[in-house]
Amino acid sequence: MAPPCIIELNDADIRVSRGDRPLLRSPGIAVIQGNELKLGEQAAQVAHLHPRNTYNRFWSALSQEPWPDAAGTLRHNADLAWHHLRLLHEQAGKPEQVIFAVPGSFSSAQLSLLLGISQSCSFKAAGLVDAAVAAAASVAGAGRYQHIELQLHQAVLTRIDVGNEVQRQSVDVVEGSGILAFHDAAAELVADAFIQQSRFDPLHRAETEQAVYDQLPRCLAALQSQHEILLDIAAGRSRQQARVTRDGMVARLQREYAAIVQRLEPGRMALLGDRAAAMPGLAAACGAAPVLGEDAVRRGCLAHLERIQSGGPNLNFVTRLPAPEAAALRSADPEAVTARRPARDSRAATHLLHGYLAYPVSDRTLYLSARGSIGTAAQPTSSCSITGNGMDIRITPLADITIYVDGERVDGPRRLAAGDKISFAGSDTVYSLISTTHPDAT
Repeated sequence: MAPPCIIELNDADIRVSRGDRPLLRSPGIAVIQGNELKLGEQAAQVAHLHPRNTYNRFWSALSQEPWPDAAGTLRHNADLAWHHLRLLHEQAGKPEQVIFAVPGSFSSAQLSLLLGISQSCSFKAAGLVDAAVAAAASVAGAGRYQHIELQLHQAVLTRIDVGNEVQRQSVDVVEGSGILAFHDAAAELVADAFIQQSRFDPLHRAETEQAVYDQLPRCLAALQSQHEILLDIAAGRSRQQARVTRDGMVARLQREYAAIVQRLEPGRMALLGDRAAAMPGLAAACGAAPVLGEDAVRRGCLAHLERIQSGGPNLNFVTRLPAPEAAALRSADPEAVTARRPARDSRAATHLLHGYLAYPVSDRTLYLSARGSIGTAAQPTSSCSITGNGMDIRITPLADITIYVDGERVDGPRRLAAGDKISFAGSDTVYSLISTTHPDAT
């Protein structure tokens, strides 16, 4: 039997995969114009052209409560969710079975409604698991964590304890701290830059407003490591340009991040989902939180299919899974790490990779030990420190242990770049400097 399809149900970016193969991605956005219904990316591309006809809460506020102006066959959020789910199923090749990985923000009533919607589609819902638990079960060693991920309208903080099992403890939803709010704040800063530099307000017209929002993901990704980015927008027969700086963007977004930071529980290590990590400065605001790869949920589900899948008609919502093997957090084979990472180049490093966790590199010092631990405060076991941002990142030895960068011994402070690998004499621990920015990004 073919492996089940996995649907990671986050309305900011619903991901569908089968086995190790990603199939498609689709935001939870719908645009209704008369009898025409656009969904997913097709809807996102015109959402700011038709704001009154745009719906983007039908997953986060999944219910059958009728809309005040309901008419025709679309009466409530569940109807849009049904149409979206059917589209995803069709685009995925009509798999027979689906496992849902859902955020902890879903209530029991919403989970029941999701399964009810699934029953009216031409596939079997074979499993239901908390997405944060699945992600942590792919990488997290023993400890206390708080997984942070963004949806369109809210942030979800899932507190997880890892011992023999990865077990969810509680869920905290931060309303208003979602990707749309952060994009709105970023768009305001971009508009201010255009007004100041070219006396042009791109948010004044729907067409140029849509152009701003279309470019925001690329802009925010580039500002993870670049000092500034040039934005270019067509306005009638002319083109307008403006430069936006990383410092300005991070300063603007920090005010939006405050609501999330205030809800963090002291004593728990933050783990950032990759959607949250796409926001410049958020990882640093959360205490240099390590970043989970975008495949973390999928890998966690695949590793524990027997625990997640149900052979009967009733599905249990899985909120605990076996803890990952200790080897999942570190590579005992430096060559395996080398094979997965690009060779050293001149690009700015944005993250320090250890095993499957990526820690953002910033002005906040990271302390590394030869035992494989990383922290923001020096410890007796700390072997070296990493400090810097952009192209000026440096390693400084701290302990009486031989440290190597790409096989060369380090006797004092040394500059690092993307592709560099840090290792230690007598230890199999390897850290890698990586860049999350595409080399062609501008």
